[in-house]
Amino acid sequence: MSEPLDPQKFHIFTTEKKISAAIIIGLILLIILPPLAFTYYRFSIGRPSQTSDEVTFEIKNGQPISETASLLYSEGAINSEFLFTLYVFLNNYDKNIQAGTYRIPAGISIVDLVEMFQHGVNDISITFLEGWRVEEIAREASRKLDKIDYTDFVTRAKNLEGYLFPDTYLVNKDITEEELVKLLNDTFYNKTSELLNEERVKSTGLTPDEIVKFASIVEREVFKLEDRRIVAGILIKRYKEGMKIDADATTQYVAAAYDVCGSMPSPDCIPTVEDYYELEWWPKELTFEDLEIDSPYNTRKVVGLPPTPISNPGLDAISSVLEYEDTVYYYYLNDKFGNTYFAVNLDEHNANISRYLSN
Repeated sequence: MSEPLDPQKFHIFTTEKKISAAIIIGLILLIILPPLAFTYYRFSIGRPSQTSDEVTFEIKNGQPISETASLLYSEGAINSEFLFTLYVFLNNYDKNIQAGTYRIPAGISIVDLVEMFQHGVNDISITFLEGWRVEEIAREASRKLDKIDYTDFVTRAKNLEGYLFPDTYLVNKDITEEELVKLLNDTFYNKTSELLNEERVKSTGLTPDEIVKFASIVEREVFKLEDRRIVAGILIKRYKEGMKIDADATTQYVAAAYDVCGSMPSPDCIPTVEDYYELEWWPKELTFEDLEIDSPYNTRKVVGLPPTPISNPGLDAISSVLEYEDTVYYYYLNDKFGNTYFAVNLDEHNANISRYLSN
């Protein structure tokens, strides 16, 4: 017969200890697993689908959500049948899904897809890019929305340059020019109300309008986020010290208008759709004549900010102005690869021109 184990030499798991250990492990799992599961769920429903192709998909009247999820998964439009179904039922969206034939963009998330299904096929997804001017927004709107007239949109929107928020919108296919302009303008204020609060604006020493003007320039002048705050600081410093801003983007803005109107940008002069295709809206190579255009928009020639913003900036550009870096630099230039080089004085700037822009 074997002798009983000495509890002083060995760890003996009695029934009571086993039960206690199981309870502790269970409690730990109850604490850890729900947050992990929720984090995974939130990440997964917002993750883009893995298909690289647009999918045409039909939802029939009375079609069960489970069938819709299965068909979507087989088409590659969603990453998980289970997560799609779970998201729909957890949020009580199952009664809001509209029957119809949809064009599902590549890479759409479950959240955005369900949003699309709730609006029905009368809604169209349209994207306006950061840094577009009113004419570019008008062209995209008139191209994708049958009821939008290019000229009428520009007429209504031109005085709101800079205040039309660039984003992807889901709009009714019969939206009017007035409604679309209001939507873009309202979205600007909704998106920037917290960003452009009184305290942050005051800290820059600028007015809200000046901040948007600078942001519209930064949006066009430099594309790397890490360089934008430095460039914003250079432009603001030159402005406050009474120097010319010397931003090519402002000259590009007015040069296109001069090609059509022979004057500075104005709501009274609207390029036609035909002009739109012929014009180079942001000419990469500025001529001597362009640099000499006598216009308050041409900061290569005149001191001060343009009368209006020159493009419609996104949140990153606005944030870069609000959080601009005060450096020793007064000059910058961009090479053809999008790299930005900075200089303290004109001699250094000219050396950078010779080094990075000479072919």
